Amino acid sequence: MLDIAEEYVKNVEAIAPCPEVALDVLSMAHDPDCSIPVLSEKIEQDPGLTASMLRMANSAYFGHMKNITSVKDIVARLGMDAVKIIAITSASAGLFRAPQVAYALGRGELWRHSVAVAVLAKIIARHARASDTAAIYTAGLLHDVGKVILDQPLQLESYNRDENDGQTGLLTLERRLLHTDHAEVGMALLVKWGLPEAVFVPVGLHHDLTRPQAKNMDVKIIYLANRLVHLRQYGADDSEDFFFDVPAYEGMKEGLPEVPNFANNLRLIFEEFADKYHDAVAVFTL
Repeated sequence: MLDIAEEYVKNVEAIAPCPEVALDVLSMAHDPDCSIPVLSEKIEQDPGLTASMLRMANSAYFGHMKNITSVKDIVARLGMDAVKIIAITSASAGLFRAPQVAYALGRGELWRHSVAVAVLAKIIARHARASDTAAIYTAGLLHDVGKVILDQPLQLESYNRDENDGQTGLLTLERRLLHTDHAEVGMALLVKWGLPEAVFVPVGLHHDLTRPQAKNMDVKIIYLANRLVHLRQYGADDSEDFFFDVPAYEGMKEGLPEVPNFANNLRLIFEEFADKYHDAVAVFTL
């Protein structure tokens, strides 16, 4: 199915324009030889990205540091990992803004879910002492990017074949109608964009732990974070307030992958997630 996934992203610029500067920044930030002035100059080529990054850098997510007034300040004071997080979060807000009709997601819903998975995955990764929490955050944020690509084809095929009965699982429906799924298409897109394996492999396997690479901790973390966020319950006003469906978690935890220090720190992880998630989504108005 990977060949089919690659076909869907062949002309992706018309569907999901590549956030070129942000992706260059991610690549440069992974390069240990990249200097702060060179990285700052690249970011400043995109005024919108610069403004969004400054807004997030000064937000509660990073502790309201304030007085961060330039890109050089972001890099120097918050570090390369923060630059990766801020750049990809800022660039992705627009990409995930639109409703995804085939997936019954309203405006901004895919964005909020993606941010939730990214934030939770990063916290889980830190407790598990994972080596690259920024890559895990990026994979969490982009894990459902394939839905942006497949939304229109899935709508069209569902309508033509009258097969979306509301009961068939989305992965099953994707594979039946499109002969691929959003995880594979997302992975193909990130490969096309030149993101590292530490990002695109967890995206491609976030619904599948049967493959050999699923033994990697980063894959397990993204899978776990996504499953947990799907247990998230919204308040009556559908705001950013939420609570976890603990009984549902207790019923499904035997089928979840084991991640170091997760079970023993569950309460702390969820409490930190509640604060960090709210701070992250508050930065962007969709």
